[in-house]
Amino acid sequence: MATTTISGRPTFGGLATGLDTNALLQGLLAIERQPLQRMQSRRSEVDNQRTLVRQLNTKLLALRDSARGLDNRNTNLSNVSTSEEFLKYKGSSTNADVVEVTAGKGASAGDIQIRVQQLARGSRRFSTPFTVGVGQTTDDAIALQANQTVTIALPNGRPTDTPVVEPTSITISAGADTLSLSDLRDRINGSIDNGGHVRADILQSSEGSFQLILTSTSTGAENELQVTGDLALQAANLDGSDSAQNAVFHLFGQRIERQSNVADDVLTGVSLKLKRVAELDANDQPITETVTVAVDADAIAGSLQEFVDAYNDVASFLDSQAKYNETTKTAGPLSGDSILRDVQRRLREVVSDAYRFEKNPNNPFALGVDANGKTLPGGSVSGIGIEIVGNGRLKLNRERLDEVLTQDPLAVKEFMSGHEIDHVENQKQIDEANAWNNHLAPNAPASQRRTVPEEDRWNAGFFTNVGEQLEEIVRTGDGLLTERDKLFASRLKVFDTSIDQFNTRLALREETLVQRFSSLERIVSGLQNQQGFLSSLR
Repeated sequence: MATTTISGRPTFGGLATGLDTNALLQGLLAIERQPLQRMQSRRSEVDNQRTLVRQLNTKLLALRDSARGLDNRNTNLSNVSTSEEFLKYKGSSTNADVVEVTAGKGASAGDIQIRVQQLARGSRRFSTPFTVGVGQTTDDAIALQANQTVTIALPNGRPTDTPVVEPTSITISAGADTLSLSDLRDRINGSIDNGGHVRADILQSSEGSFQLILTSTSTGAENELQVTGDLALQAANLDGSDSAQNAVFHLFGQRIERQSNVADDVLTGVSLKLKRVAELDANDQPITETVTVAVDADAIAGSLQEFVDAYNDVASFLDSQAKYNETTKTAGPLSGDSILRDVQRRLREVVSDAYRFEKNPNNPFALGVDANGKTLPGGSVSGIGIEIVGNGRLKLNRERLDEVLTQDPLAVKEFMSGHEIDHVENQKQIDEANAWNNHLAPNAPASQRRTVPEEDRWNAGFFTNVGEQLEEIVRTGDGLLTERDKLFASRLKVFDTSIDQFNTRLALREETLVQRFSSLERIVSGLQNQQGFLSSLR
Protein backbone atom coordinates (compact mmCIF):
# COMPACT_ATOMS: atom_id res chain seq x y z
CA MET A 1 0.00 0.00 0.00
CA ALA A 2 1.11 3.56 -0.61
CA THR A 3 0.27 7.07 0.60
CA THR A 4 1.50 10.62 0.08
CA THR A 5 2.90 12.53 3.03
CA ILE A 6 2.91 16.24 3.82
CA SER A 7 6.14 16.64 1.88
CA GLY A 8 4.42 15.34 -1.24
CA ARG A 9 6.55 12.21 -1.83
CA PRO A 10 4.95 8.73 -1.75
CA THR A 11 6.01 6.25 0.95
CA PHE A 12 5.30 2.56 1.37
CA GLY A 13 4.65 0.99 4.74
CA GLY A 14 3.60 -2.28 6.36
CA LEU A 15 5.26 -4.53 3.77
CA ALA A 16 7.38 -6.25 6.42
CA THR A 17 5.63 -5.60 9.71
CA GLY A 18 2.11 -5.85 8.48
CA LEU A 19 1.39 -2.62 10.35
CA ASP A 20 -0.31 0.35 8.62
CA THR A 21 2.68 2.52 9.25
CA ASN A 22 1.40 5.21 6.89
CA ALA A 23 -1.77 5.56 8.97
CA LEU A 24 0.35 5.77 12.08
CA LEU A 25 2.50 8.43 10.40
CA GLN A 26 -0.52 10.51 9.38
CA GLY A 27 -2.02 10.18 12.84
CA LEU A 28 1.13 11.41 14.50
CA LEU A 29 1.42 14.29 12.05
CA ALA A 30 -2.22 15.23 12.66
CA ILE A 31 -1.46 15.56 16.36
CA GLU A 32 1.65 17.58 15.58
CA ARG A 33 -0.43 19.80 13.23
CA GLN A 34 -3.03 20.86 15.83
CA PRO A 35 -1.15 23.97 17.05
CA LEU A 36 -0.71 24.99 13.39
CA GLN A 37 -4.44 24.69 12.78
CA ARG A 38 -5.12 26.84 15.82
CA MET A 39 -2.70 29.47 14.49
CA GLN A 40 -4.32 29.37 11.05
CA SER A 41 -7.76 29.70 12.59
CA ARG A 42 -6.69 32.65 14.70
CA ARG A 43 -5.02 34.25 11.68
CA SER A 44 -8.26 33.87 9.74
CA GLU A 45 -10.14 35.59 12.58
CA VAL A 46 -7.68 38.50 12.63
CA ASP A 47 -7.83 38.82 8.84
CA ASN A 48 -11.63 38.87 9.01
CA GLN A 49 -11.50 41.55 11.69
CA ARG A 50 -9.19 43.61 9.49
CA THR A 51 -11.60 43.26 6.56
CA LEU A 52 -14.50 44.39 8.74
CA VAL A 53 -12.55 47.40 10.04
CA ARG A 54 -11.79 48.36 6.46
CA GLN A 55 -15.49 48.06 5.64
CA LEU A 56 -16.23 50.35 8.57
CA ASN A 57 -13.63 52.80 7.28
CA THR A 58 -15.31 52.84 3.85
CA LYS A 59 -18.71 53.52 5.40
CA LEU A 60 -17.32 56.26 7.63
CA LEU A 61 -15.59 57.86 4.65
CA ALA A 62 -18.94 57.96 2.84
CA LEU A 63 -20.51 59.59 5.91
CA ARG A 64 -17.67 62.09 6.23
CA ASP A 65 -17.83 62.99 2.55
CA SER A 66 -21.60 63.48 2.82
CA ALA A 67 -21.06 65.90 5.71
CA ARG A 68 -18.15 67.62 3.94
CA GLY A 69 -20.37 68.15 0.92
CA LEU A 70 -22.69 70.31 3.04
CA ASP A 71 -20.31 72.20 5.36
CA ASN A 72 -19.56 75.13 2.99
CA ARG A 73 -15.81 74.71 3.40
CA ASN A 74 -13.18 73.93 0.80
CA THR A 75 -11.45 70.57 0.45
CA ASN A 76 -8.56 71.22 2.85
CA LEU A 77 -10.78 73.19 5.28
CA SER A 78 -8.62 76.30 4.94
CA ASN A 79 -11.39 78.58 3.70
CA VAL A 80 -15.02 78.82 2.71
CA SER A 81 -16.17 76.89 -0.37
CA THR A 82 -16.41 78.71 -3.67
CA SER A 83 -20.05 77.69 -4.12
CA GLU A 84 -22.99 77.21 -1.80
CA GLU A 85 -23.18 73.58 -0.62
CA PHE A 86 -26.09 73.35 1.79
CA LEU A 87 -28.64 76.01 0.89
CA LYS A 88 -29.87 75.23 -2.60
CA TYR A 89 -32.16 77.47 -4.63
CA LYS A 90 -34.47 77.11 -7.59
CA GLY A 91 -35.59 79.78 -10.00
CA SER A 92 -38.75 80.30 -12.03
CA SER A 93 -39.90 82.88 -14.54
CA THR A 94 -43.28 84.14 -15.69
CA ASN A 95 -41.89 83.78 -19.23
CA ALA A 96 -38.89 81.47 -19.58
CA ASP A 97 -38.74 82.32 -23.31
CA VAL A 98 -37.69 85.85 -22.34
CA VAL A 99 -35.56 85.35 -19.22
CA GLU A 100 -34.40 82.48 -17.02
CA VAL A 101 -32.94 82.64 -13.52
CA THR A 102 -30.61 80.44 -11.48
CA ALA A 103 -29.40 81.10 -7.97
CA GLY A 104 -26.61 79.97 -5.69
CA LYS A 105 -24.29 81.20 -2.96
CA GLY A 106 -25.38 84.50 -1.44
CA ALA A 107 -28.81 84.60 -3.09
CA SER A 108 -31.91 85.85 -1.32
CA ALA A 109 -35.32 84.34 -1.88
CA GLY A 110 -37.93 86.60 -3.44
CA ASP A 111 -39.37 88.06 -6.64
CA ILE A 112 -37.43 90.13 -9.17
CA GLN A 113 -39.08 92.31 -11.82
CA ILE A 114 -37.23 92.52 -15.11
CA ARG A 115 -37.93 93.94 -18.57
CA VAL A 116 -35.57 93.05 -21.42
CA GLN A 117 -35.06 95.96 -23.82
CA GLN A 118 -32.37 94.50 -26.10
CA LEU A 119 -30.09 91.47 -26.26
CA ALA A 120 -26.33 91.58 -26.44
CA ARG A 121 -24.76 90.45 -29.70
CA GLY A 122 -21.47 90.49 -31.50
CA SER A 123 -20.82 92.11 -34.86
CA ARG A 124 -20.69 90.55 -38.29
CA ARG A 125 -19.44 91.51 -41.73
CA PHE A 126 -20.41 90.10 -45.13
CA SER A 127 -18.13 90.05 -48.14
CA THR A 128 -19.54 90.92 -51.52
CA PRO A 129 -20.76 87.81 -53.39
CA PHE A 130 -18.33 85.52 -55.21
CA THR A 131 -19.80 83.89 -58.30
CA VAL A 132 -18.60 80.57 -59.69
CA GLY A 133 -19.55 78.59 -62.74
CA VAL A 134 -21.73 75.49 -62.97
CA GLY A 135 -20.11 72.55 -61.18
CA GLN A 136 -17.60 74.76 -59.39
CA THR A 137 -17.25 75.17 -55.60
CA THR A 138 -15.86 77.65 -53.12
CA ASP A 139 -12.44 76.18 -53.88
CA ASP A 140 -12.77 77.81 -57.30
CA ALA A 141 -13.88 81.23 -55.99
CA ILE A 142 -10.85 83.56 -55.75
CA ALA A 143 -11.10 85.64 -52.55
CA LEU A 144 -7.67 87.29 -52.72
CA GLN A 145 -5.40 87.81 -55.69
CA ALA A 146 -1.65 87.39 -55.45
CA ASN A 147 -0.04 89.71 -52.87
CA GLN A 148 -3.44 90.90 -51.58
CA THR A 149 -4.14 90.91 -47.80
CA VAL A 150 -7.02 91.29 -45.39
CA THR A 151 -6.84 92.28 -41.70
CA ILE A 152 -9.63 91.48 -39.23
CA ALA A 153 -9.39 93.21 -35.87
CA LEU A 154 -11.18 93.46 -32.54
CA PRO A 155 -9.24 96.48 -31.27
CA ASN A 156 -10.84 96.73 -27.82
CA GLY A 157 -10.19 93.24 -26.50
CA ARG A 158 -11.85 92.39 -23.18
CA PRO A 159 -9.77 94.00 -20.42
CA THR A 160 -12.33 93.18 -17.72
CA ASP A 161 -12.23 89.42 -18.35
CA THR A 162 -10.20 87.06 -16.19
CA PRO A 163 -7.74 86.38 -17.68
CA VAL A 164 -7.66 89.57 -19.73
CA VAL A 165 -8.38 89.12 -23.46
CA GLU A 166 -5.93 91.19 -25.47
CA PRO A 167 -7.00 92.98 -28.70
CA THR A 168 -7.23 90.64 -31.68
CA SER A 169 -5.65 91.31 -35.08
CA ILE A 170 -5.59 88.65 -37.81
CA THR A 171 -3.79 89.36 -41.08
CA ILE A 172 -4.09 86.91 -43.98
CA SER A 173 -1.88 87.35 -47.07
CA ALA A 174 -2.31 85.53 -50.37
CA GLY A 175 1.41 85.71 -51.07
CA ALA A 176 2.56 84.88 -54.59
CA ASP A 177 -0.53 82.79 -55.34
CA THR A 178 -4.25 83.44 -55.27
CA LEU A 179 -6.29 82.44 -52.23
CA SER A 180 -9.64 80.69 -52.64
CA LEU A 181 -12.70 81.47 -50.55
CA SER A 182 -12.41 78.13 -48.76
CA ASP A 183 -8.73 78.68 -48.00
CA LEU A 184 -9.38 82.17 -46.67
CA ARG A 185 -12.06 80.87 -44.33
CA ASP A 186 -9.82 78.08 -43.05
CA ARG A 187 -6.81 80.36 -42.56
CA ILE A 188 -8.88 82.86 -40.57
CA ASN A 189 -10.32 80.17 -38.31
CA GLY A 190 -6.94 78.48 -37.87
CA SER A 191 -4.84 81.59 -37.35
CA ILE A 192 -2.70 81.57 -34.20
CA ASP A 193 -3.70 85.22 -33.74
CA ASN A 194 -7.40 84.35 -33.69
CA GLY A 195 -7.85 82.47 -30.43
CA GLY A 196 -11.44 81.71 -31.35
CA HIS A 197 -12.50 85.36 -31.17
CA VAL A 198 -13.50 85.57 -34.83
CA ARG A 199 -15.46 82.94 -36.74
CA ALA A 200 -15.43 82.72 -40.53
CA ASP A 201 -18.24 80.95 -42.43
CA ILE A 202 -19.28 80.69 -46.07
CA LEU A 203 -22.89 81.46 -46.98
CA GLN A 204 -24.40 80.27 -50.24
CA SER A 205 -26.80 83.12 -50.93
CA SER A 206 -27.99 81.69 -54.26
CA GLU A 207 -26.99 79.12 -56.88
CA GLY A 208 -23.30 79.68 -57.65
CA SER A 209 -23.09 82.73 -55.37
CA PHE A 210 -21.15 82.65 -52.07
CA GLN A 211 -20.26 85.15 -49.36
CA LEU A 212 -17.72 85.10 -46.52
CA ILE A 213 -19.30 85.92 -43.14
CA LEU A 214 -17.08 87.19 -40.31
CA THR A 215 -18.57 87.10 -36.81
CA SER A 216 -17.17 88.15 -33.44
CA THR A 217 -17.77 85.21 -31.11
CA SER A 218 -18.16 87.42 -28.03
CA THR A 219 -21.07 89.77 -27.49
CA GLY A 220 -21.09 93.39 -26.39
CA ALA A 221 -20.53 96.79 -27.93
CA GLU A 222 -16.75 96.48 -27.47
CA ASN A 223 -16.64 93.53 -29.86
CA GLU A 224 -17.07 95.53 -33.07
CA LEU A 225 -15.19 93.98 -35.98
CA GLN A 226 -12.91 96.11 -38.12
CA VAL A 227 -12.03 94.67 -41.54
CA THR A 228 -9.42 96.37 -43.74
CA GLY A 229 -7.47 95.37 -46.81
CA ASP A 230 -8.37 93.88 -50.17
CA LEU A 231 -11.48 91.87 -49.25
CA ALA A 232 -14.52 93.64 -50.68
CA LEU A 233 -17.29 94.04 -48.09
CA GLN A 234 -21.02 94.43 -48.38
CA ALA A 235 -22.46 97.55 -46.75
CA ALA A 236 -23.69 97.00 -43.17
CA ASN A 237 -27.46 96.86 -42.62
CA LEU A 238 -28.95 100.26 -41.94
CA ASP A 239 -30.98 98.89 -39.02
CA GLY A 240 -27.75 98.21 -37.10
CA SER A 241 -28.36 94.44 -36.95
CA ASP A 242 -24.78 93.79 -38.11
CA SER A 243 -23.28 95.89 -35.30
CA ALA A 244 -22.27 94.72 -31.85
CA GLN A 245 -24.37 95.87 -28.91
CA ASN A 246 -24.77 95.39 -25.18
CA ALA A 247 -27.73 93.82 -23.45
CA VAL A 248 -30.06 96.38 -21.93
CA PHE A 249 -32.66 95.45 -19.33
CA HIS A 250 -34.56 97.09 -16.52
CA LEU A 251 -34.33 95.56 -13.04
CA PHE A 252 -36.67 96.91 -10.37
CA GLY A 253 -37.14 99.83 -12.75
CA GLN A 254 -33.39 100.56 -13.00
CA ARG A 255 -31.70 100.48 -16.42
CA ILE A 256 -28.86 97.96 -16.53
CA GLU A 257 -26.39 97.37 -19.37
CA ARG A 258 -24.10 94.37 -19.78
CA GLN A 259 -21.89 92.96 -22.54
CA SER A 260 -23.36 89.47 -22.21
CA ASN A 261 -26.86 88.03 -22.19
CA VAL A 262 -25.94 86.21 -18.99
CA ALA A 263 -25.90 88.72 -16.14
CA ASP A 264 -24.46 87.09 -13.03
CA ASP A 265 -23.00 90.18 -11.38
CA VAL A 266 -26.13 92.26 -10.91
CA LEU A 267 -27.60 90.56 -7.84
CA THR A 268 -25.49 88.52 -5.42
CA GLY A 269 -25.89 84.81 -6.07
CA VAL A 270 -28.37 85.33 -8.92
CA SER A 271 -27.70 84.69 -12.60
CA LEU A 272 -30.10 86.06 -15.21
CA LYS A 273 -30.12 84.58 -18.71
CA LEU A 274 -31.69 86.95 -21.22
CA LYS A 275 -33.16 85.04 -24.14
CA ARG A 276 -35.51 87.39 -25.95
CA VAL A 277 -36.66 90.99 -26.01
CA ALA A 278 -39.73 91.69 -23.91
CA GLU A 279 -43.04 90.81 -25.50
CA LEU A 280 -45.66 93.49 -26.01
CA ASP A 281 -49.04 93.68 -24.32
CA ALA A 282 -52.35 94.60 -25.96
CA ASN A 283 -51.33 98.27 -25.88
CA ASP A 284 -47.97 97.54 -27.53
CA GLN A 285 -46.14 98.19 -24.27
CA PRO A 286 -43.22 95.94 -23.24
CA ILE A 287 -44.20 93.42 -20.59
CA THR A 288 -42.27 93.30 -17.34
CA GLU A 289 -41.60 89.71 -16.32
CA THR A 290 -41.11 88.34 -12.80
CA VAL A 291 -38.43 85.85 -11.92
CA THR A 292 -38.62 84.17 -8.54
CA VAL A 293 -35.79 82.81 -6.43
CA ALA A 294 -36.91 80.26 -3.84
CA VAL A 295 -35.24 77.83 -1.48
CA ASP A 296 -35.22 74.40 -3.12
CA ALA A 297 -36.49 72.32 -0.24
CA ASP A 298 -36.56 69.15 -2.35
CA ALA A 299 -32.87 69.44 -3.26
CA ILE A 300 -31.91 70.19 0.35
CA ALA A 301 -33.99 67.28 1.60
CA GLY A 302 -32.29 65.01 -0.94
CA SER A 303 -28.84 65.99 0.33
CA LEU A 304 -29.89 65.51 3.96
CA GLN A 305 -31.44 62.12 3.17
CA GLU A 306 -28.13 60.98 1.67
CA PHE A 307 -26.44 61.96 4.93
CA VAL A 308 -29.10 60.21 7.02
CA ASP A 309 -28.75 57.04 4.93
CA ALA A 310 -24.95 57.07 5.28
CA TYR A 311 -25.26 57.59 9.05
CA ASN A 312 -27.76 54.74 9.42
CA ASP A 313 -25.55 52.47 7.33
CA VAL A 314 -22.71 53.01 9.80
CA ALA A 315 -25.04 52.54 12.79
CA SER A 316 -26.39 49.25 11.38
CA PHE A 317 -22.88 47.98 10.75
CA LEU A 318 -21.79 48.82 14.30
CA ASP A 319 -24.87 47.12 15.75
CA SER A 320 -24.29 43.98 13.68
CA GLN A 321 -20.76 43.71 15.06
CA ALA A 322 -21.73 44.28 18.68
CA LYS A 323 -24.92 42.19 18.73
CA TYR A 324 -24.88 38.89 20.70
CA ASN A 325 -26.48 35.89 18.98
CA GLU A 326 -28.47 33.92 21.51
CA THR A 327 -28.74 30.91 19.21
CA THR A 328 -25.04 30.48 18.49
CA LYS A 329 -23.98 32.01 21.80
CA THR A 330 -21.50 34.20 19.93
CA ALA A 331 -21.00 37.92 19.43
CA GLY A 332 -19.87 39.80 16.31
CA PRO A 333 -16.22 39.54 15.26
CA LEU A 334 -15.56 43.10 16.47
CA SER A 335 -17.61 42.86 19.64
CA GLY A 336 -15.91 44.73 22.47
CA ASP A 337 -13.44 46.46 20.17
CA SER A 338 -12.54 49.88 21.57
CA ILE A 339 -12.64 51.45 18.11
CA LEU A 340 -16.29 50.50 17.69
CA ARG A 341 -17.18 51.90 21.08
CA ASP A 342 -15.32 55.13 20.28
CA VAL A 343 -17.08 55.54 16.92
CA GLN A 344 -20.49 54.85 18.47
CA ARG A 345 -19.84 57.39 21.21
CA ARG A 346 -18.73 60.09 18.79
CA LEU A 347 -21.68 59.58 16.48
CA ARG A 348 -24.18 59.72 19.33
CA GLU A 349 -22.58 62.84 20.73
CA VAL A 350 -22.36 64.67 17.42
CA VAL A 351 -26.08 64.32 16.70
CA SER A 352 -26.89 65.51 20.22
CA ASP A 353 -24.60 68.54 20.35
CA ALA A 354 -25.98 72.07 20.50
CA TYR A 355 -24.32 75.08 18.86
CA ARG A 356 -23.85 78.79 19.37
CA PHE A 357 -22.64 81.24 16.72
CA GLU A 358 -20.59 84.38 17.12
CA LYS A 359 -22.19 86.25 14.22
CA ASN A 360 -25.72 85.31 15.17
CA PRO A 361 -26.03 84.46 18.87
CA ASN A 362 -29.81 84.57 18.49
CA ASN A 363 -30.01 81.85 15.88
CA PRO A 364 -33.46 80.38 16.66
CA PHE A 365 -32.23 76.81 16.17
CA ALA A 366 -29.06 77.11 18.26
CA LEU A 367 -28.09 78.13 21.77
CA GLY A 368 -29.03 81.65 22.81
CA VAL A 369 -28.19 84.02 25.64
CA ASP A 370 -30.43 85.89 28.02
CA ALA A 371 -30.23 89.59 28.92
CA ASN A 372 -27.38 88.88 31.35
CA GLY A 373 -25.33 86.99 28.76
CA LYS A 374 -26.09 83.61 30.30
CA THR A 375 -26.20 80.73 27.84
CA LEU A 376 -29.68 79.32 27.34
CA PRO A 377 -30.35 75.63 26.68
CA GLY A 378 -30.74 74.88 22.98
CA GLY A 379 -31.87 72.03 20.77
CA SER A 380 -29.76 69.69 18.67
CA VAL A 381 -30.04 68.93 14.99
CA SER A 382 -33.45 67.39 15.67
CA GLY A 383 -34.79 70.94 15.75
CA ILE A 384 -33.90 71.25 12.07
CA GLY A 385 -35.62 68.02 11.08
CA ILE A 386 -32.97 65.29 11.51
CA GLU A 387 -34.42 63.27 14.38
CA ILE A 388 -32.91 60.49 16.47
CA VAL A 389 -35.24 57.48 16.45
CA GLY A 390 -35.04 53.94 17.87
CA ASN A 391 -31.74 52.04 17.93
CA GLY A 392 -29.78 55.24 17.46
CA ARG A 393 -30.90 55.70 13.86
CA LEU A 394 -31.68 59.03 12.19
CA LYS A 395 -34.83 59.99 10.34
CA LEU A 396 -35.51 63.03 8.21
CA ASN A 397 -38.64 64.86 9.32
CA ARG A 398 -39.59 66.51 6.05
CA GLU A 399 -42.47 68.47 7.54
CA ARG A 400 -40.18 70.04 10.14
CA LEU A 401 -37.46 70.72 7.56
CA ASP A 402 -39.90 72.53 5.26
CA GLU A 403 -41.14 74.54 8.22
CA VAL A 404 -37.71 75.80 9.31
CA LEU A 405 -36.60 76.49 5.73
CA THR A 406 -39.67 78.69 5.34
CA GLN A 407 -39.09 80.32 8.71
CA ASP A 408 -35.40 81.26 8.36
CA PRO A 409 -33.31 79.44 5.71
CA LEU A 410 -30.12 81.40 6.50
CA ALA A 411 -30.31 80.44 10.17
CA VAL A 412 -30.76 76.79 9.14
CA LYS A 413 -27.72 77.07 6.90
CA GLU A 414 -25.70 78.59 9.74
CA PHE A 415 -26.73 75.82 12.11
CA MET A 416 -25.81 73.13 9.61
CA SER A 417 -22.61 74.59 8.14
CA GLY A 418 -21.35 77.17 10.62
CA HIS A 419 -19.47 80.23 9.42
CA GLU A 420 -16.03 81.73 9.21
CA ILE A 421 -15.08 84.22 11.92
CA ASP A 422 -14.48 87.67 10.44
CA HIS A 423 -12.01 89.13 12.92
CA VAL A 424 -9.50 87.06 14.82
CA GLU A 425 -6.34 88.07 16.63
CA ASN A 426 -4.18 85.47 14.94
CA GLN A 427 -5.28 86.20 11.36
CA LYS A 428 -1.67 86.35 10.15
CA GLN A 429 -1.05 82.89 11.55
CA ILE A 430 -4.21 81.61 9.86
CA ASP A 431 -3.23 83.13 6.50
CA GLU A 432 0.24 81.60 6.68
CA ALA A 433 -1.20 78.19 7.57
CA ASN A 434 -3.71 78.42 4.73
CA ALA A 435 -1.01 79.35 2.23
CA TRP A 436 1.13 76.41 3.35
CA ASN A 437 -1.75 73.91 3.27
CA ASN A 438 -2.91 75.07 -0.17
CA HIS A 439 0.47 74.10 -1.64
CA LEU A 440 0.32 70.58 -0.19
CA ALA A 441 -1.04 67.66 -2.18
CA PRO A 442 -4.69 66.81 -1.32
CA ASN A 443 -3.63 63.45 0.16
CA ALA A 444 -0.72 64.82 2.16
CA PRO A 445 -0.61 63.37 5.69
CA ALA A 446 -1.98 65.51 8.48
CA SER A 447 1.47 65.69 10.07
CA GLN A 448 2.57 67.98 7.21
CA ARG A 449 -0.32 70.41 7.64
CA ARG A 450 -0.21 73.54 9.75
CA THR A 451 -3.21 73.97 11.98
CA VAL A 452 -4.83 76.85 13.80
CA PRO A 453 -7.26 76.23 16.69
CA GLU A 454 -10.75 75.91 15.23
CA GLU A 455 -12.29 78.23 17.76
CA ASP A 456 -10.04 80.96 16.39
CA ARG A 457 -11.09 80.60 12.77
CA TRP A 458 -14.46 78.92 12.37
CA ASN A 459 -17.73 78.63 14.25
CA ALA A 460 -18.52 74.98 13.63
CA GLY A 461 -21.99 73.95 12.55
CA PHE A 462 -23.47 70.46 12.57
CA PHE A 463 -21.87 69.20 9.37
CA THR A 464 -18.58 70.91 10.20
CA ASN A 465 -18.55 69.07 13.51
CA VAL A 466 -19.43 65.71 11.93
CA GLY A 467 -16.65 66.09 9.38
CA GLU A 468 -14.07 67.00 12.01
CA GLN A 469 -15.03 64.13 14.31
CA LEU A 470 -14.87 61.57 11.51
CA GLU A 471 -11.65 63.00 10.08
CA GLU A 472 -9.78 61.95 13.22
CA ILE A 473 -11.01 58.40 12.64
CA VAL A 474 -10.61 57.94 8.87
CA ARG A 475 -7.73 60.30 8.09
CA THR A 476 -5.14 58.75 5.77
CA GLY A 477 -1.78 58.23 7.39
CA ASP A 478 -2.57 58.65 11.07
CA GLY A 479 -6.33 58.21 11.55
CA LEU A 480 -7.57 55.81 14.23
CA LEU A 481 -8.64 53.20 11.69
CA THR A 482 -5.41 53.58 9.74
CA GLU A 483 -3.44 52.91 12.92
CA ARG A 484 -5.68 49.92 13.66
CA ASP A 485 -5.08 48.57 10.15
CA LYS A 486 -1.33 48.87 10.69
CA LEU A 487 -1.71 46.86 13.90
CA PHE A 488 -3.66 44.17 12.06
CA ALA A 489 -0.98 44.05 9.37
CA SER A 490 1.70 43.60 12.04
CA ARG A 491 -0.22 40.80 13.75
CA LEU A 492 -0.84 39.02 10.44
CA LYS A 493 2.86 39.25 9.64
CA VAL A 494 3.68 37.60 12.96
CA PHE A 495 1.14 34.84 12.25
CA ASP A 496 2.57 34.28 8.77
CA THR A 497 6.12 34.03 10.14
CA SER A 498 5.03 31.60 12.85
CA ILE A 499 3.06 29.48 10.38
CA ASP A 500 6.02 29.31 7.99
CA GLN A 501 8.34 28.31 10.82
CA PHE A 502 5.87 25.69 12.06
CA ASN A 503 5.50 24.21 8.57
CA THR A 504 9.28 23.96 8.33
CA ARG A 505 9.45 22.15 11.70
CA LEU A 506 6.55 19.90 10.70
CA ALA A 507 8.29 18.93 7.46
CA LEU A 508 11.44 18.03 9.43
CA ARG A 509 9.37 16.07 11.93
CA GLU A 510 7.71 14.16 9.10
CA GLU A 511 11.03 13.32 7.55
CA THR A 512 12.29 12.03 10.88
CA LEU A 513 9.20 9.82 11.36
CA VAL A 514 9.45 8.49 7.83
CA GLN A 515 13.08 7.55 8.42
CA ARG A 516 12.25 5.80 11.70
CA PHE A 517 9.36 3.82 10.22
CA SER A 518 11.52 2.91 7.24
CA SER A 519 14.24 1.70 9.58
CA LEU A 520 11.67 -0.38 11.45
CA GLU A 521 10.55 -1.97 8.21
CA ARG A 522 14.15 -2.76 7.24
CA ILE A 523 14.90 -4.31 10.66
CA VAL A 524 11.77 -6.46 10.64
CA SER A 525 12.43 -7.45 7.06
CA GLY A 526 15.96 -8.50 8.01
CA LEU A 527 14.72 -10.57 10.95
CA GLN A 528 12.17 -12.22 8.72
CA ASN A 529 14.90 -13.15 6.24
CA GLN A 530 17.03 -14.62 9.04
CA GLN A 531 14.05 -16.59 10.31
CA GLY A 532 13.47 -17.98 6.86
CA PHE A 533 17.11 -18.96 6.50
CA LEU A 534 17.17 -20.74 9.86
CA SER A 535 13.96 -22.55 9.06
CA SER A 536 15.49 -23.84 5.84
CA LEU A 537 18.34 -25.52 7.81
CA ARG A 538 16.03 -27.88 9.65
